[in-house]
Amino acid sequence: MADNIISQILYRKPPDTLFHYTSATGLFGVLESGNIWATKIQYLNDNSELQLAFDYIRAEIRRQRKGVGKTRDKDFTDMLFTLDTTANTNVGVASFTEMGDQLSQWRGYCEIGKGYSIGFNGAKLDKVATKNKCLLAPCIYEEDIHLRLVKVLIDNYPLLKEQSDEKKQIPNYPSFITGFATEALIIAPLIKAKGFQEEREWRFITDTLGYGDAKFRQGNHSIIPYWEFDLNIMNTLKAIIIGPTPEPFLSIRALEGLLIKKKFQLFMKTTVSQSKIPFRKI
Repeated sequence: MADNIISQILYRKPPDTLFHYTSATGLFGVLESGNIWATKIQYLNDNSELQLAFDYIRAEIRRQRKGVGKTRDKDFTDMLFTLDTTANTNVGVASFTEMGDQLSQWRGYCEIGKGYSIGFNGAKLDKVATKNKCLLAPCIYEEDIHLRLVKVLIDNYPLLKEQSDEKKQIPNYPSFITGFATEALIIAPLIKAKGFQEEREWRFITDTLGYGDAKFRQGNHSIIPYWEFDLNIMNTLKAIIIGPTPEPFLSIRALEGLLIKKKFQLFMKTTVSQSKIPFRKI
């Protein structure tokens, strides 16, 4: 899809550093395995994931459907069918942010005294995404841009269908699903409610995945599917910020020791610092 607004978003240059908030357990996992977990998008904390974008698409279809001819009406029926069949598709997402030391994110994603913000080189992380046939792109919070993205997706449907017909990716499977669904599942994870805007999130978004390579962990209300991707951590890791804690000195010394134990070169190239937010939980 060559529309300028989509290109501007999908190919936006990432910032110098992107951060991932996690617990001490999460930090140990990243340093030990060198992997990031991409969680199936329907299991993320925001229960409107995908649904918000799909609601926009359905609303735009209803708007455009008024007064159209039978040929275009068939397109709209196919698009709606595609949305229904892809609502539970396996797309994994790993979250990063431009904000490495933000109170709301310490509160939302970390337990006080046990939180870490891991900073990665943005350009190198983008290369990791490309190598894994994934996408690294910023979330969009403005409703007017949401509507423009959705309109472009629907307006480009004839072209997507034509491309899918030519590729015939899945024998005996409706060809329009492969093109339209692929584009919808690229755009939809980037559409987020305005209430999350201060997080300035970037997302590592996978291609459609199978359960054969999935792993599972226990969540608060169910088990959660996820997939692991190699971060090339010796090349991408840049900094670690320790979250608000009553023991900043001990926390820094312990983290430096952990990095030395893992690999001395990792310790030498990683900046370790303490959150500047004076917050404690009494």
